[in-house]
Amino acid sequence: MLSKQQLITVIMTTIAGLTAAYLLHVPLLIGFALGFIVLTILSRRQGNTWTSLLRYMRDGAKHTLGVAWILIMVGLMIPAWTISGTIPYLIEQGLSWIDPAYMTTLTFWFSTIFSMLLGTSTGTLSAVGIPMMGVAAIAGVPLPLMAGALVSGAFVGDRTSPFSSTHRLVADSTGTSVGRQYPALVPTTLLALASATAFFMWFDTQGKWTVPEQALRMESFHSHFTFSPWLFAPAAVLIIAIVFRQQARIAFTLSIIVALVIGIWLQGATPAEWMNGFLFGYENTELPSLHTKGVLQMIELVLFIMIAGAFNGILEATRSLEPYIAAFIGRNSALPGATIRVGLFGLSLSLVSCTQTLPIMMAGRSVMPLWSERFPKEQLARVIADSALVFAAIIPWNLLAVLCGTILGIPVHQYAPFAVFLWVIPIWTLLVSWVIGHRRPRKLKPAPAPTVQGL
Repeated sequence: MLSKQQLITVIMTTIAGLTAAYLLHVPLLIGFALGFIVLTILSRRQGNTWTSLLRYMRDGAKHTLGVAWILIMVGLMIPAWTISGTIPYLIEQGLSWIDPAYMTTLTFWFSTIFSMLLGTSTGTLSAVGIPMMGVAAIAGVPLPLMAGALVSGAFVGDRTSPFSSTHRLVADSTGTSVGRQYPALVPTTLLALASATAFFMWFDTQGKWTVPEQALRMESFHSHFTFSPWLFAPAAVLIIAIVFRQQARIAFTLSIIVALVIGIWLQGATPAEWMNGFLFGYENTELPSLHTKGVLQMIELVLFIMIAGAFNGILEATRSLEPYIAAFIGRNSALPGATIRVGLFGLSLSLVSCTQTLPIMMAGRSVMPLWSERFPKEQLARVIADSALVFAAIIPWNLLAVLCGTILGIPVHQYAPFAVFLWVIPIWTLLVSWVIGHRRPRKLKPAPAPTVQGL
């Protein structure tokens, strides 16, 4: 277990390294390595053997394999969809379906509905986000704004959908159930949805987006691709597989296979084209809007994900954070004060751990015994869902944010200001806590033993 001074050193070193790497445009892996090395050395000094530390790292890295697989699958799927003609076809269909005047508002709700059905942000951004970014480019919508609308909608479902594994993780971590926590989430969900809708409608009325007549004819796309309704199939297979709760990598793999078959059949793509696209991405000087990354460009991110997992493995196994949680949360706070402290705790964990799962689990399991002495558990679930869960998508070096930015092709710092659902919902949850705290008198339990600290 690290001392308070050592833990602060690890946290500050990690955040400083990641911030410097992001601002200087060097690989995040390099910036994160500094904090990882400091944590390893200090943990060794606390008596942990190298054998134990290596085991903690291995166990932590194993937990990131799912995210690493998704990154690899995205690096294969986007070129496959492009070479097969699926993305150009979906862009054409999107231009005919969606009124450009309300582009970002409709996209936000389109993404919201899909994410509620699929229960996954990455699946939603892959199925809906990729073609809609192409539509935005043609309609003249700023791409960071469109990405913000897509990510906002995707996280409505990631946070709220009963099919979301993250939604269930919040319930498990706070000792409640999905059925009990759902009513607690409704007020802030509705308030944040209304705020986001108003936000995007304002941009739509100011932007006056239009699609040029020449763009509607899609002449450049038609000259390079054969269009057919069959090009819906790769996206349809992905959506159906997710709806039937298949593992993400299985859903992506099935979609890639279907894209391969259709690309060979309709576009006549050669093995050399497929190999080059998979490795290096799709490139065509006449169609710059369709350029994509390949799987080789994902290797750096995969390594970053693995080292972040190893970092989390050491923190969890050595239980370095737990002794300081009660002091951080504070003593005898009212509900609004406890909400702020839990939110800051989740933010701190999100900044350091680079994952979405660890902040949710730590903020839930560690805080719940203290919280439940004074407040209902489902209110803790609300606070965590409105803070630690959504913070992951707007912290530039968080693995989930990196994944969102990679899928959409927009850096996190560019879309984050427009992902209004993610930063307005913590404000609403604080206001809801203030209302509850003033309207509903707290029923305190008998005073705890002197050695136990309460909220």
